Parts: sequence; structure tokens; C-alpha cells
Amino acid sequence: MIKKICLIFILISFSFQGKAQSFITNYKEKTFNWGGKIGLNASIPIVESITINGIEMENINQQYKVGYEASIFARLNIQRFYIQPAFTWQYTQGEICFNIPQEIDSNTLPGDFLFQDVGTQSLITYKAATLIVPVKIGYYIIKEGPFALSLMFGPNLKYNYKTHYSTNLTDQARKFEDDNTPFGLGLETGVGVSIGRLFFDFNYEFGLNEVISDFYEIGKSEINAHNILRIEKRTNIMSFSLGFLF
Repeated sequence: MIKKICLIFILISFSFQGKAQSFITNYKEKTFNWGGKIGLNASIPIVESITINGIEMENINQQYKVGYEASIFARLNIQRFYIQPAFTWQYTQGEICFNIPQEIDSNTLPGDFLFQDVGTQSLITYKAATLIVPVKIGYYIIKEGPFALSLMFGPNLKYNYKTHYSTNLTDQARKFEDDNTPFGLGLETGVGVSIGRLFFDFNYEFGLNEVISDFYEIGKSEINAHNILRIEKRTNIMSFSLGFLF
């Protein structure tokens, strides 16, 4: 009896696998398609400078952490070309490491932002939630049966609706929020591999505009909160996503 039940489950499993495979590979390209995708990203911003209380930090480098993103899109197919506008939610995070200059005397610094470990490695941790409207132009290098390989590129408009920065420079954690325009413009390039309806995308995004961000400290009075932290950086993100076409 048990053997019969196991055999039935195996047959049902193979049946579903066959139907799923048929559904994925039996994809017919239309003039207009839409789809969705989810993926992971690694944000490694190009940081030009970090200034705290008017003092520029040294030996700046970045450490990425894994972020997430999800997107819905429409695709207009024109022979081997396609145009793909989309709407994307993106969450990025990471750390910016730097050294405080050796010659700094913490007793003479302006304001109440006193450094505890002058000359040692310090870091700023960042998290950002972003809405993006990218428009890509794609070209199929390979397009045979259910298999396809395409290259794509195009601009995107970004809106950082939530940013959060914190430092380990003092005994107590200090948190900051961006006090500048949340908009940015970038250029995105990528490679896409398709198997019928299923596709995998690898993308690289580079910021066209350098972002100079001034931050205010959370929990401080308005007089003491501003002009403490300033970061000049440019967007630099790699991402990998899995998607489905309808």
C-alpha cells in the first residue's frame, strides 16, 4: 500500500513538472509583454570625501552588504530590439570605512561631536530605501527557440524616500538622516538570459550625478543637528535578479 502511494506521488510530481516546463518554454513573444522580477544587490558607492565638523577624513573605502529589490515592467518588442520601462523598489545597505586624521585634537574640535579614537579605523553604516523608474533599450544577441541572450542599457530616475546613517565614533550610537534632495540620475547596463518566460538579469548601475549630502542628527536640537556630517559620493550598484514574462 505504501509503495503504491509513493508511486502515485512520484507520478503526480512528474506530471506537474512537465506542465510547469511546458508553461515556461511554450512562450510566444508578443508586441507587448509585461512581467516582474525580484533580486539581490550589492551597493559599493564611490565616495569622494567624508567631512565631519568641517574636518575631512582619510583612507576611505567601502564594504558592501546584500540588499534587495523588486520590479514590475512592460516590454515593447521590435524584432530583435525591445524597450522596457519599469517601476522598481530597492533597498541597499553597507559600510563606509575611514581613518580620522592623526593630527586632530579631540579637545579642540568644534561642536559636541568629539572623536573617541583618533587615528584608528572608523565606519559609517548606511541603509537606503529607493524608488526607481528605469527605461532600458535591449538587443537580442541570441534568439533561438526558447533561449535568448540580450544586452540592455538605459537611464533611470531615483527617489531616495528613506535614508539612515549611523556612526561608531562615540560611546553612544549616533544616527543621521539626509537633509538634501532625494532625487538622482543614473545609467544602467546589463545582460539578460531567457529560457521561455523565465529570465535572469545581471545589471550594473552607475550614478551620472555626484551627490553631495549634508546630514542632520536625529534627536538633536535644530541648532546642533545640522552641518555635522557631509558625504560626497556617486552611485555604484551591482544586482542579480530572477524574473518572469507574461
